[in-house]
Amino acid sequence: MDTSEVRHPGERIKAEVFPANMSVTKAAELIGVGRPALSNLLNGKASLTADMATRIEKAFGFPRKDLLEMQAQYDAFKAKQKSIPTNAKAYVPPFLAIKANDIESWASHNIVARSRFAVFLRTLVHSTGSGLTEVDFPGNDDSQRAGWDGRIVANEGTAWVPAGHSGWEFGTNEDPKTKADKDYKKSVAATDANDRASMEFVFVTPRRWAGKNAWVTEKKKEGSWKDVRAYDSSDLEQWVEQSLPGQVWFANETGSPTQSVRSLDKCWTDWANVATPPLPGSLFSSAIEDAKRKLASRLAKGPKGPIVVAADSTNEALAFVAQCFGPEGSAELEPYRYQILVFDKAGVLPKLAGGTRPFIPVVHSREVELELAPYAEQLHSIVVYPRNSVNAEPDIVLEPVSFETFDSALKGIGKNRDEIKSLANESGRSLTVLRRRLATVEAVRMPLWATQQQAPENLIAFMLVGAWHALNETDMAGLSLLAGDRAYEALEKDFQRLIQLNDSPLWSIGTYRGVVSKIDLLYAIARYVTRDDLKRYFDVARMVLGEDDPSLDLAEDQRWAASIHGKTREFSPAFRQGISETLVLLAVHGVGLFKARLGIDTEVEAALVVRDLLSDPLTTRTLEANDRDLPLYAEAAPTEFLSIIERDLKTSSPAVFGLLRPAGSGIFGSPSRTGLLWALEGLAWNPETLPRTVMILARLAQIEINDNWVNKPAHSLAAIFRSWMPQTAANNDERLALVKVLFNRFPDVAWTLCVAQFGNHHQVGDYSHKPTWRPDGYGHGEPFPTWGPILEFAGKMIELALSQPRYSVSMLSDLIDRLHDLADADQDRAWALVEAWAKTASDSDKIALREKIRVSTLSRRATLRARKSSKQSRVAAAAKHIHAALEPSNLLDKHAWLFKGTWIEESAGELEDLENIDYEEREARIRKQRADALKEIHGQYGVAGLLDTAIRSGASGIIGALVAERVLDEEELLALVTQAFQKRSESESATRASEWLIQGALGVMPNDKKREAFLSSAITAMGPDNAARFLALAPFGEGTWSLVSSYGEEVETRYWKEVVPGWMRDSPAEIAKAVDMLMKARRPRAAFALAKYHPEKLPVHTLFQLLTVMAQDGDDKAGEYLLEHYHVERAFECINKTSELSLEQKAGLEFAYLEVLDRGWDRRAKSAIPNLERYIEDHPEVLVQAIVWTYKRSDRAEDPPEFRVEAEKARPMAERGYKLIQAMKRIPGSDEQGSIDAERLAKWTETVRKSCAELSRIGIADVVIGELLASAQIGKDGAWPCEAVRTVMEDLQSEDMMRGAHTGVYNSRGVHTRGPGGDQERQLAEKYRKWAQQLRMSSPYVASELLMKLTDTYEREAAREDTEARINQRLR
Repeated sequence: MDTSEVRHPGERIKAEVFPANMSVTKAAELIGVGRPALSNLLNGKASLTADMATRIEKAFGFPRKDLLEMQAQYDAFKAKQKSIPTNAKAYVPPFLAIKANDIESWASHNIVARSRFAVFLRTLVHSTGSGLTEVDFPGNDDSQRAGWDGRIVANEGTAWVPAGHSGWEFGTNEDPKTKADKDYKKSVAATDANDRASMEFVFVTPRRWAGKNAWVTEKKKEGSWKDVRAYDSSDLEQWVEQSLPGQVWFANETGSPTQSVRSLDKCWTDWANVATPPLPGSLFSSAIEDAKRKLASRLAKGPKGPIVVAADSTNEALAFVAQCFGPEGSAELEPYRYQILVFDKAGVLPKLAGGTRPFIPVVHSREVELELAPYAEQLHSIVVYPRNSVNAEPDIVLEPVSFETFDSALKGIGKNRDEIKSLANESGRSLTVLRRRLATVEAVRMPLWATQQQAPENLIAFMLVGAWHALNETDMAGLSLLAGDRAYEALEKDFQRLIQLNDSPLWSIGTYRGVVSKIDLLYAIARYVTRDDLKRYFDVARMVLGEDDPSLDLAEDQRWAASIHGKTREFSPAFRQGISETLVLLAVHGVGLFKARLGIDTEVEAALVVRDLLSDPLTTRTLEANDRDLPLYAEAAPTEFLSIIERDLKTSSPAVFGLLRPAGSGIFGSPSRTGLLWALEGLAWNPETLPRTVMILARLAQIEINDNWVNKPAHSLAAIFRSWMPQTAANNDERLALVKVLFNRFPDVAWTLCVAQFGNHHQVGDYSHKPTWRPDGYGHGEPFPTWGPILEFAGKMIELALSQPRYSVSMLSDLIDRLHDLADADQDRAWALVEAWAKTASDSDKIALREKIRVSTLSRRATLRARKSSKQSRVAAAAKHIHAALEPSNLLDKHAWLFKGTWIEESAGELEDLENIDYEEREARIRKQRADALKEIHGQYGVAGLLDTAIRSGASGIIGALVAERVLDEEELLALVTQAFQKRSESESATRASEWLIQGALGVMPNDKKREAFLSSAITAMGPDNAARFLALAPFGEGTWSLVSSYGEEVETRYWKEVVPGWMRDSPAEIAKAVDMLMKARRPRAAFALAKYHPEKLPVHTLFQLLTVMAQDGDDKAGEYLLEHYHVERAFECINKTSELSLEQKAGLEFAYLEVLDRGWDRRAKSAIPNLERYIEDHPEVLVQAIVWTYKRSDRAEDPPEFRVEAEKARPMAERGYKLIQAMKRIPGSDEQGSIDAERLAKWTETVRKSCAELSRIGIADVVIGELLASAQIGKDGAWPCEAVRTVMEDLQSEDMMRGAHTGVYNSRGVHTRGPGGDQERQLAEKYRKWAQQLRMSSPYVASELLMKLTDTYEREAAREDTEARINQRLR
């Protein structure tokens, strides 16, 4: 690959000047040339002329001078290519003097020389070749790959690398000729003759070969190849003289002196091999992915100063560079690897830079950087810095690696989940700190900044706080207190000095400051910490962590906006979190570090702090205020924390119960119990604290929490006892003992835990919270790899489940559910328990268990499931016996299962084919079973028995239909309906069941005189006062309405006031009549609910009237028939399609429904008020009126009478005007295809602006117009906004209009998904910058005041998002 190759200007114009999706035809049209002429230029077949450059500048705004410079660079490059003879050698200053003897000695005394020789040759080829397009020299682990040892394709030749295709073979054998002959023969046989005719054969040996020239002459005579070459150690000596990177690589490889210059290979091994196993290169994978395009882009162009890389340490940055230019990087970057030299000390770079062979210096010290300065514009170079010692913005900044990258890389070297989590916490995912934590050499583990020369005592306050906001005055005061009342300004100066250090333990991002790794720093400077330092910390911890949370003053659904309401803590969240973490670190590590030396027990002190923070009497507010910190408090003082919660649970009204309320259902709703549960989960890992933790969780699990969140006490408890993946370090026996204790104290909770461990339930689970700094649970919590411990624990749980002193119906039901997974003996024990229980159980419990047995063991679904088990027949036989024995004597109880719900499980014994089912036949069977049961009930208990069955069932409507069709005669049915109607007054459940029973019975009667007669008879029996209420239960349709009207106006009015409109068949006339009657009853929403699925079936004028009336007040009950946006939109689609209504009528209706139709928040949505927008285009005074309603005059004077609004209506009218303004999307002057008439738009704009100017609202009018114009399309020339809009903007040159357009564009983005960092904003900035460049000649005002300001806005947002992402990475 020729790394200095210059691209043809046509390629660059296509990539850098033209819009991405623009066709050649369109570009040629804009430029004013023919398509073939432009195509030849873009494809590199023609040069760029001055005339073409002028045309491109005029069309696309790209400077003509820069375009012609592209052509000049390309011409110079091509001329240089033609002028270099193949055998010419570049001047390279004498450097390391690698001799042939050195090369031969390396090959003779080095086992890995064979695999590393390929890397040596690869380095020589890349560093001395020219016009390289393919270089493949597999080395290291790939060195034994089949095929050529090496392969090169080069556009031009050099003294050592042939032009064209060449195949390379090499070996380190002592007899080079034998190896050469063998490889030559193999290659001839493996390569097609046509390919050999255009290909050179090259053999290389690192040994001296006396007969080399004769061998070459002999092979050339054979004519098998285009040419033949051979290089031995003497040739390699001359070749390596031409390659500075080759010399350094070889010296590094052999351990020879290098004058403090290293290869990237050496840099990597120096960094990675301090640990065992070595650190993996994949740790840099995400950083390489982010940086490789920028590096490739910079290196592909001419040198323009060094590429600056910043990291937590220079060694980390060098390791990154080594990986970035290696296999982990991209194919574009790897060839540069062999041109890179790393200079460790001054005095060498200037000597080497005097040569003509280019190389890429990498420097990491100020002294060498000063030497680089004269050559910075001549050589590509890389300068690495410690993160915060760079004055300018670095080109590449290495942030802490992402969780995913960190996890994946460390798993690759055999680290488990707990080890990875521990290392992440200890290092903050800083690779510099990670290397130090994993290093096996003490010198690497102890950083320079921990020595006395760097005043490590100045780091103590920073270590104790961890992170803070440098502009938060309370944080500044707190830090000063920790530092013994030193002024914050002095602390900041110390910070800025210390952060300049290489491998600094501090970080600074924006206005936030912090410590890279608190535990790393704690151990490094522990010997400088004093007793007073610790006492100050514990005092400050009480103050910081004891601060109340003002956001709790707000309603739960408003707390997300606490900062808007000014309800935030004085200390920043970063400061508070840092203080909490230090409390744990001192409790866990402080005893060993400080107790003997300073006489202070930090574990006891931490417990006292927690006791003070959660002091008696404990309140729910205190717990909520400390929610995020509770897991850390529990980790800092486990025993004290448990005692606090236990004392609270003994009170009459425990504070912790207040945390167990259901979470809000809103988008920002979250459980207030999370912190407490995480704290208890963390304590459950230690077998010492597990028993008390389990008892607390069991007590909390007794409280039912009705929300959809999974994190509940019962879930945390279940995870601890999960047989296949217990979230505790306790063993099976310890957990079994705890379950037994739970059975004594919390039997219901214990039973649930017990039966969850066996049976046909999915073995899935999740991880519980683990302590961050304590080793509790280390190595535990993963699924068991074998079945032994799982089956052992499950067996003990089965034994417990079958040996309880008492059983309830729910407990036995749980056992029935799990029968198929029990051993035969255990099944027999379970059935024996059922039989014993049945002797004293109530009839209702027997009925419930009998149905459970039927569904779980005898139903079709249960039988199909059981077929997979060898115990099918045994379970079914026993189940049939018990099922029969439990049959109740009461007929209602016997048949209750048939009416439990609308759907029932059939018993398998009643089916011939279990696998296939005909649902029509199934329905017929069940209807017959139900009808037979109802006949039997009627025969024994009469109508009263049927009514009782219906009220007790979950299928009273089905019962009503069946008795009407198959069981009762008309007289008996009348009695049933009459009695059911009377039952409505007894209870809510009786009312509901009775009404469904009546509706079911009436619904199956044919719509004829028979039903009318029945209804009349029923009303006679009930009394006319009940007519309307009873008829409201009859089928909703014309037949019922006719009967209703026959009872007079009062009954009819009452009926239409009370009836719940039912589903109607496809009868537009009936629907229209029902809508009319409901509108007359002032129930327009009920009427709309009837018509909303098919609004097109209503006459247009009826639909218009319905929508009009519905926009006004009606008598519909609050909360009933709520309007849904979709159905209202469908109704308006019908209105839009008709020509029977005027534009004014349609527009007025849309204005009335603005609140429902408005989607102003979604600027990309299709307009919901098209008629109103067209009306406003014809009547701009409507928009003027909306502006007057919404905004006050700038001169504060009084409006003319026709524009004034009554005081009590001012606010609602202002809101309505604002909604109208926000809802508008259609730009006046637009046609149906979206094209805009510039003249019409200009005239409309002038009218609105003139009227608003007269009303002292010209500024806000321009803002409103600007927001509307922001919805413009892209123009025909590919630039935004379109031509008509930009013409109006350019003519008016209104700053307010530009501000409005800016706001409109910004808001049009709406809610969007995003990842960390500002990449999305940078893409937007680039889009608007390109448009600005394109329009800067034709529309300079729009380009500068709108497009470039949008560019600036998104660039600022990109920087802000980048900063926030970096802060979040540091704060974890």
